Amino acid sequence: MLKPITNKKSKIKQKRRRIALATIIFLILIILYAIFHAKDYQREYEVNNFNVLEAFDKNKKMYSFKITKDDKNFIFTVESKYIISKNLIQEIEELEEENTTCLIIKSAQITTYPQCVEENNIIDYHLVSDKMKEKLDSKYFKSKDETKDNYEKVTIKNIDDNTYYIWNYKGFYQISNNKKNNIPIFEKDIYNISNVAEVKDYLLIPDYNASYYFNKFYIINMSNGDTTTWDFKESIYFDGYYLGKYKNSLYYVDKKTNIEWELIPKKKKMRKVGTESKDGKILENNEWNKISVSKLTKENKTFINAEKYEYEIDNGLYIKYNNLRKKISNREVKEIITKIKDKVYYLSGDSLYYYTEQTGEIEVMSYFEWNFNYKNMIFIKENK
Repeated sequence: MLKPITNKKSKIKQKRRRIALATIIFLILIILYAIFHAKDYQREYEVNNFNVLEAFDKNKKMYSFKITKDDKNFIFTVESKYIISKNLIQEIEELEEENTTCLIIKSAQITTYPQCVEENNIIDYHLVSDKMKEKLDSKYFKSKDETKDNYEKVTIKNIDDNTYYIWNYKGFYQISNNKKNNIPIFEKDIYNISNVAEVKDYLLIPDYNASYYFNKFYIINMSNGDTTTWDFKESIYFDGYYLGKYKNSLYYVDKKTNIEWELIPKKKKMRKVGTESKDGKILENNEWNKISVSKLTKENKTFINAEKYEYEIDNGLYIKYNNLRKKISNREVKEIITKIKDKVYYLSGDSLYYYTEQTGEIEVMSYFEWNFNYKNMIFIKENK
């Protein structure tokens, strides 16, 4: 018996409807992806007679702003997930006091802080005069309670949530908000610990009881301060340097034996990456490239990684954005210790400081020995 023609037509119509519906859904998904998917962009617009250059970097997950008026430039960045809307700055208020100009920037989508210029030099708003601070909203200058404390010979002033490992010539002081501890490693004083390194919550310390080469590492778990040893058959010479770190691995160039080592303290494993007869490797802008080990031993190379924040010591401390820079400290800075997110730690005299745009400059602790020895003597574990 033949099927009715009407049933065939009905099925064809239903099929066409399903195809049309699927096509519409597919197009909607494409449109939604285009709208919500993070992408790099740069755009210019005007707010209260100021020119605003707004840009988003999807790899860094960061917005950057350059605000210009009358040959004055104001710059700042904001870490943020991708925001669908553009033109994030809605209002700009200008304040002036003698040779200083500050902007109060208002946005419904991002958190902003005052941006200031003094004699055409971009400076952090915490560095402006007292008169200008009076004009700015007091909410930007929250006082921080200083809790003075002492541990051994370290004067503790403002500890944040992180844990500090301070070399004391025989081992490390472990200092945090809820713990102060001495971690002894050696019986004799060790003044130069250039071969100590940190990777992924582990401190890797060569056996400084040895003279020219070593066959053992001491490993400190920076999360809890526990110490273990890692013995190995191969010999690594002190005459070398760390090329850089990637994920759980450290890369060490042994100049004496012309070997590039990959060291994984978490697993207590090591392997030869490069030798005299085999190219080593180097990380450059998130890409691995081959490089001869002889070049590594002669030129002291380092991994090159794009960072969210760049800093420069030059009669003070500056944070850099493209071709512009902003002064964040007037102190004579002798060493940048480390960078954790938007926080930079640095040494001035015998004191350790950190800076963020929200807090300004904060003195963390001081240690008299840092007047004489400070290279590679401070390690900071971020407590997430």
